[in-house]
Order: sequence, then structure tokens, then C-alpha cells
Amino acid sequence: MRRLFRQFSFPGGVPSHVAPEVPGSIHEGGELGYSLAHAFGAAFDNPDLVVACVVGDGEAETGPLAASWHGNKFLDPVRDGVVLPILHLNGYKIANPTVLARVPHEELDALLRGYGYAPHYVEGDDPAVMHARMAEVLDGVLADIRRIKAGEHGGRPRWPVIVLRSPKGWTGPAEVDGVPVEGTWRSHQVPLSGVRDNPEHLKILEGWLRSYRPQELFDAEGRPKPELLELAPEGPLRMGAIPHANGGLLLRDLRLPGVAAHAVDR
Repeated sequence: MRRLFRQFSFPGGVPSHVAPEVPGSIHEGGELGYSLAHAFGAAFDNPDLVVACVVGDGEAETGPLAASWHGNKFLDPVRDGVVLPILHLNGYKIANPTVLARVPHEELDALLRGYGYAPHYVEGDDPAVMHARMAEVLDGVLADIRRIKAGEHGGRPRWPVIVLRSPKGWTGPAEVDGVPVEGTWRSHQVPLSGVRDNPEHLKILEGWLRSYRPQELFDAEGRPKPELLELAPEGPLRMGAIPHANGGLLLRDLRLPGVAAHAVDR
């Protein structure tokens, strides 16, 4: 863990956003607005692909993302894959409240239905309850997708969208220096600063990290426990080995007609 922490967001180490050296990545992360457009691009002409796309409520306020909701009008249930947007409402951008997290439920629901989606909601702040609820909703959503792909719909399909509402900085420090952090914009990126010089902050950081019970995940040498490694997918099911994220495996020569038929005689 010490080695990982020292590499994170450091030159030559692990980038803080998706970058070319991250296995399975197809674009650089950090610039907001294009996640949903990329998702639709991946789904078109890939009939067996389901693309789950997490859209933050801050990103949802950008122009490109707002326009991308309409990509569902162009998905063909037979020829194309499926895009499953997951709109994550945690209430805040980097320093301000977000619009979609503040509008009434009825207004948000009407907006998503107006875009042509069937919304499903996962809301709360208890991790165990939310985990079970998310699994339940995903099972139902995938069943809906199978019905649509089987042709059990009239007219243009109403594809599902999941709305995930959770606190900003969920499970992080509730307060720092007597100021609320979890559930506020202060939890964005660096909720604790000066841990090297501030013993109280270091204590809060230790308590925060220990709340994830690392002793249940790693052995004495810091390696993941074997029973956890057995849960990891193998082969092309691994995120870094998904064929759709490997351009070298999917490249095809373009069909370019000769220019002679389009030449202009002089």
C-alpha cells in the first residue's frame, strides 16, 4: 500500500485519471463532457456489448454531455449494443452544488423520461443496503435489456437509466477541524491536507483507512488474500484485456472505392 500511495498521481507512477498507460483505456480522463458520447460510440455496431457509463452530476451540466443523452434515439436493438447510463448524484461539483441533484424527484424523473429513458433509482447512505439495492436494480435492468433486444417493445425502445444518489465523499471523514466534509463539496479530491505535519489529521486519515478493514483484504505481506483473487475475472473479461478496448485486435481496413468513377473530365 505504501508503494501504491507513493506512485499515485506522481510522474512515472499511477495516473490520477485514465491515461494511455492504463490497460484497457481508450481515451484520457479528466476532461468532462464526453463519457456518454464515447459509450454510444462503443455500442454502435457491437450488438453483444453492454456499455455501462457512469455520469457524474457535475459532468451532466456540460454541453456535450447534455446533448449525448439523445444518442439513445440512434441505437438499433438488433444491430447495435446497449448503453446503460448511471447518473451519479452526489450533490456537488468541485466547489458548488449541482443542478440535477437539487431539482425535485418528479422533475428529474420527467427530464429523463423526456430524453426517452426508463429511470431506475438507487438511493441511500448505508453501504450494505445500497450494495444489495444496486445488485437488485442491475438484475432488473439487464432483464429489461434482454427483452428489448428480443424485440419485446413497441416503437422506439425506452432504454433503462440508473440514478445513483449517494453522499459526496461517501464513507470518508464526516468532519475535519469541526467543519463538515462528508456530504459537502469539501470532500472533493483532497478532504484531508497536511497529514505529515498535523497529528490530528493523520489520526483521522488512519481511522478512515482502517474503516475499510484492510486486514480482511490483505495478508501480512500486503498481498490480496487468495479468496479475493479467485473472484477476479480471467482472460478477455478483465478490464485491461477487453477486446473492445484493444484497437490492435479490432482494426479493419477501410473500404475505399476508387476515385476514377468520381473524376471530372476536362
